[in-house]
Amino acid sequence: MTDEDPCTAGSPAAFDAYAYPPVWRLVTGGLVGVSRASLLGILAWVLLAPETVPLFPLLRPVIVLWALPGVAAWLLRRACAAGVTCRGGVLLVRTRDRTVEVPCAAVARVAPWMLPLPGPGLSLWLRSGRRLGHGLAVTDPGPLLAVLADAGVESARGVLAHPAVAWARARAAARRERWYHRLGKFGGFALLPAALVFNAHQHIAFGGPLGQYYLEGPAAYLRTFAIYWAFAATYLLLWAALWRAAGEAVAGLAAAVAPSRAARVRRAVEIGCRLGYYVGVPVIVLLPFLR
Repeated sequence: MTDEDPCTAGSPAAFDAYAYPPVWRLVTGGLVGVSRASLLGILAWVLLAPETVPLFPLLRPVIVLWALPGVAAWLLRRACAAGVTCRGGVLLVRTRDRTVEVPCAAVARVAPWMLPLPGPGLSLWLRSGRRLGHGLAVTDPGPLLAVLADAGVESARGVLAHPAVAWARARAAARRERWYHRLGKFGGFALLPAALVFNAHQHIAFGGPLGQYYLEGPAAYLRTFAIYWAFAATYLLLWAALWRAAGEAVAGLAAAVAPSRAARVRRAVEIGCRLGYYVGVPVIVLLPFLR
């Protein structure tokens, strides 16, 4: 870090963010919370059900409680997308329909969001006593806080060590999933348990791996496999949600107790979640065949 103020340097510091008015942050956060928590509720329902829940009754709550709120939250995030720039001693927040300019000298306090919904974020309080109308959600608040601290916002420097910021920074550094990673994680990986269970079903019900194909035709054969694949992908989603909830609880507790160790604990959590998912699933699927 040089002595040159980044807000007055030739190349301004710029960040991707989401600028939420209070109401829309509440709505989006509620949708994200419902979407994530619903998977644990659905998993509990499946485990406590006296019989195996059929595919379509299982898919209904997954679609209504997980998918639809998740898509709605994603659309609201897109609508609230913003660019944050620090230039000439002024913090600029550019949304789709307006640009808010705040002199860095007018920022009295920066407060991290204690509940990271719809994601990690910051609220800015001005010296006039008012809060900036938009809360800023950023995946990693660290760089923005560092720029604000260098621009003279002293409270931003102290917030860098806040547990909520430590948790968010460790999470941003360790988790960089794209949509195609998730597609492979659930859709692609589900082919393995689906193929194994489907093959067992074909032997039991039709006497061989291609019994239904020869007896009922390719359409019925592929339809049955699609049902097993959808079952497997849905169960994988629920299984991953269980590990993610446990991992985030551990990571959040570590950040609250020892913020300096948040990154180390986060790395261990991510390794544990991967092992629980990619090793745990084959073990669970193979156990009935080993008895």
